[in-house]
Amino acid sequence: MKKKYLLVLSTILLAPAVLSVQVSADEQVASSEVSDTSIVTVAAQSAESSNETNSVTETASVETSTTSTEKDAVILHTNDVHGRIVEERGVIGDAKLATVIAEERAKENQTTLVVDAGDAFQGLPISNSSKGEARAEILNKMGYDAMAVGNHEFDFGLDEAKKYKEILNFPLLSSNTYVDGVRLFEASTIVDKDQSVEGDEFVVIGVTTPETGTKTHPKNIVGVTFTEPIAEVNKVIDEIESKALAENKNYKNYIILAHLGVDSTTPVEWRGSTLAEALSNNSRLTGKRVVVIDGHSHTVASTTYGKNVTYNQTGSYLQNVGKVTLKSGELLGNPTLISADEAKKLTPNPEIETLVTSIKAKYDAENAVVVVANNPVELNGKRENVRVRETNLGNVVADALYEYGQAGFAHKTDLAVTNGGGLRETIAKNQAITKGNIIAVLPFGNTISQIQVIGQNIKDMFEKSLGSILQVDQERKTVVDENGQPLLEPSGGFLQVSGAKVYYDTNLESGQRVLAIYIKNHTNGQYDKLDLTKTYYLATNDFLAAGGDGYTMLGGSREEGPSMDVAFEEYLKVADLSQYSVVNPNSRTISVDSKTLVLPSDEDKGQSPLPVDKDKKQEVNDNKNLDIKKETPSSTKEDTSSKRMTDVSSSQKVPVSYGKTYSEKANNQTSLPKTGDTGSVILSLVGLILSTLGIAGIRKKW
Repeated sequence: MKKKYLLVLSTILLAPAVLSVQVSADEQVASSEVSDTSIVTVAAQSAESSNETNSVTETASVETSTTSTEKDAVILHTNDVHGRIVEERGVIGDAKLATVIAEERAKENQTTLVVDAGDAFQGLPISNSSKGEARAEILNKMGYDAMAVGNHEFDFGLDEAKKYKEILNFPLLSSNTYVDGVRLFEASTIVDKDQSVEGDEFVVIGVTTPETGTKTHPKNIVGVTFTEPIAEVNKVIDEIESKALAENKNYKNYIILAHLGVDSTTPVEWRGSTLAEALSNNSRLTGKRVVVIDGHSHTVASTTYGKNVTYNQTGSYLQNVGKVTLKSGELLGNPTLISADEAKKLTPNPEIETLVTSIKAKYDAENAVVVVANNPVELNGKRENVRVRETNLGNVVADALYEYGQAGFAHKTDLAVTNGGGLRETIAKNQAITKGNIIAVLPFGNTISQIQVIGQNIKDMFEKSLGSILQVDQERKTVVDENGQPLLEPSGGFLQVSGAKVYYDTNLESGQRVLAIYIKNHTNGQYDKLDLTKTYYLATNDFLAAGGDGYTMLGGSREEGPSMDVAFEEYLKVADLSQYSVVNPNSRTISVDSKTLVLPSDEDKGQSPLPVDKDKKQEVNDNKNLDIKKETPSSTKEDTSSKRMTDVSSSQKVPVSYGKTYSEKANNQTSLPKTGDTGSVILSLVGLILSTLGIAGIRKKW
């Protein structure tokens, strides 16, 4: 009896050792989860991560039965092409894309599928000129198998989005897009390339970002709702698997065509990476091969989740064609990219090349009219620039709206704003500016709207504009601009401004970054401090005026003007473009460090705001309206030169990691005895000795 008590006591004393082992196992799981949920840029994958992926691929095998006659499968995929019909520098173009597809299909002993993850039609004016219908015909001739609905599929209106379903010879898929409780598009399709073989079918499911509610003009989606992506995809999977069970079928392959993306500004629950992780935990997909083809964030990415989910995105603008190879008997796909450089050596498909040439000739004739004989400056419209901070292109477009508003409405415009996401192209230096260039910058056909607002609406508007999270590099360090100020993560809702000066500090929390706002006085040309209760007249585009990009504070009475491209064209004809020579002037939306800046008091209204010199250094102006605090040597800032990013105009994108690190997760967990803890070790040794004695005693008794 005593020996039994001795065994019980030893077991109790052994508990810390067992718990410490459990903690170690939990640590490994948590660390693995973080690794799986990180988006890895293909061009920057390390050898270590590459080896890990290969190791998983080699050891994971299809749990369902396979035969030796089963073929390998290749999935060719594109996303966010945005009307890149013509081959250009860094752009493959449709004629050579057709060649890539034809060459893969010609290979023996493999099944080839071709899919797209959305935003295929809208973008460049050559495609916009036919509302994307010309490119839809090209896709038909290339023989795509399925396509997801992207947010920009609605840019030419709901009727046009519906029309794509009629034009396309393949399914346009979105499981979570509803009108009056009914799906607007097909949720899924079954692609069966060889009906004589059972089990080689591919289930293809589409899903669209709920951000479409603010990422297309609200008038384009009246009555349309977008349900939660993950819940909807899992719902469709349940329906398909239940039906398959009833029909005694077994689908081994799933392709999820997602237009969700991995932008850090996108809610976590709406990201493609979150969907991929959720699918890896879906028990109904255990032992099946799942390939998530994503779009929307224009990211080059490839990673795996769990044992059977492969996630891929090609970037954008047909700079790459994605290729996922599924080997017979293996769960995880092997992703690769075919780049524009590799495609250069290919011979264009003659049928598609003839079609593209015809489309281009028609477009060129319509848009060759010269507006400005020679543009003296580059007007920079790169995505990673206009969506982050003030740019010269944003200034000239906003100035065009402001100038139109001085006589085009019943009341003079006080300030003008336009969203960076609506500026789509750079206008080159030392070349003529044509109608085609103008439409390339403003491809959406937006009109000018003037809204009556109060000062509080303006303040709220700029807090939203400047509310993005901060950019971080691969080491999770904040990325700063040439002034040492943290850069915002790109957001299509970032506002380019005319008639106002906004001082802000990105070191502060979102919603508290706006330090001061000044509005240009029509009478004396000076800038008055914003009055939160005063009525102002704001000129913008009809997209923002209708609440696009989440600007719901812009209500009030409204007047409509002409198309933005018309006003822009008229302004370019008379403007001195040399005044826009600085790409990032920091002169209207002005990034400052509030720790070194004393803002003017309320009594200082009417004074000119602080200018910024060419070296981007703040200096006190003549009227001493704003003062800079002088730092003593002891308060000198930490040198941030090693953290600074190359000028945004260089097009270098900083990779962003997603999800908590393990250390962050661990800090939130309840503490358990740690492996190697002194108390844990002593108790474990005592328990082990007592356990041995107890077991020996029991054996003697037996």
